[in-house]
Amino acid sequence: MAASSSDQLLEELRECLGRVKEGLRPIRDGNEHLVPFCEALECVFRDGLKQPGSLFGLNKRDYWDWVEQLPNYIYNEKQNPFLMQTITSVKNSLKMRTSAGRGRCFIRLGLMKKILSVPVDYLLKNRKLTDYWYSRESIIGNAALAANFMSLLFEVTEVDFELAYKNASFLDESWILPIYVSLELPSVEDFGMVVCHVENRAIVTCVGPDSLAHRVHIEAGDCIDAVNDQCVYTANTKVSKLLDQSKEKLHLSVIKAKLTDGTPFAPLARRMLFLESYGTGSELLSNVVTVNSPTVRSAAPENAQLSLCTERVYQLVYLGKMEVDEGCGDALIASAVQQVLTGGDKPTSTALTVTDSVVTVQCTDGRKKVIGKYEYPEISDCSVTLSPDTCFGMIVRQLKTASVQYECLVFETPSPEMAKDVSLHVSQGINRTVWFVDLPASDVACSTSNETVE
Repeated sequence: MAASSSDQLLEELRECLGRVKEGLRPIRDGNEHLVPFCEALECVFRDGLKQPGSLFGLNKRDYWDWVEQLPNYIYNEKQNPFLMQTITSVKNSLKMRTSAGRGRCFIRLGLMKKILSVPVDYLLKNRKLTDYWYSRESIIGNAALAANFMSLLFEVTEVDFELAYKNASFLDESWILPIYVSLELPSVEDFGMVVCHVENRAIVTCVGPDSLAHRVHIEAGDCIDAVNDQCVYTANTKVSKLLDQSKEKLHLSVIKAKLTDGTPFAPLARRMLFLESYGTGSELLSNVVTVNSPTVRSAAPENAQLSLCTERVYQLVYLGKMEVDEGCGDALIASAVQQVLTGGDKPTSTALTVTDSVVTVQCTDGRKKVIGKYEYPEISDCSVTLSPDTCFGMIVRQLKTASVQYECLVFETPSPEMAKDVSLHVSQGINRTVWFVDLPASDVACSTSNETVE
């Protein structure tokens, strides 16, 4: 009889564990057998996983979802303190936004603390809970296969793992982790790097010669992960403002663009390629404007390479637009989104750029046609829909020949987290409109320029 897929997954896990045990101890990041072993563990955890509470499959569940809820079902026996601490640490981490990322972080911490068998054991003791999350044909849902899995997990405790907890920012996207560098630097007026936000990541697009960034080996394509231990990914603020908060010394965490073998780290390479194709990579310097500050101008070179770009660029799908009544509100946007979704318009890949003063929607095909460029006084609202939660709408004002018309532009994002992030930053720009419009013309020009760190 041919082996089932579940049996094959267990056999693959057993082989990966054997290769891990044969290597040097302890196991650290960079070990050639670590990633295949973790991927095999993840495949077992996902085998036969059901999607309870997922409306039409829109909110896809992962194994982390049941691990996170496990403490609520442990009644009659003492909770394992190491498991509880690990679950709390993963829940509170700002490095990940998805269940997949948090699940991978939990596996890494579980390997270090030797507790991966504990949550599985708790789950198996509750048959109703096991059936709620797993099919009877799965490894965890089948008693015999689950016993074999538990045996392997106990065997895993014989191996010591020393993994970098802080290097978790890209677990949402990949098991392969980049080089993570922590720097302690003096606080200076200018760091000499151009940074552009792409999908919530602060990507270094250019480094000035003989600058501080150059001297500490920061390169184009690197990612600024944290400033003074504040994660840039979830800070919802500009890198420049985080840098300004440092008075004497600055702690900077940088994710390198290349792996130890010199190959590009795929998630960063993809973002850098998008910037270059969009015209904000090597061409970005020609568009940089230095803030009108005598102190900064005296320290910066004439070519203004020491400026810091603060625009955010998102890769989205433009679904279409719908004419709406004047006003704002979630209900108005939700109605427009549903009409666009049922209208059958051809989706268009676009780049949505959010800066201090304007939101630009541009096609990413060969023509790079600009669909619209809207200053914040022309935008009345922006919000995410509940279903689907990956879509959002933005109500803009269009000046026609004899009247003013309002339209709701509808976009789809790769994830609910990105939809919320875009909506958040556009809404922040709308909320700044009152004071922004009241500024004198000279100050407005300064506020809308790319920002230099002072």
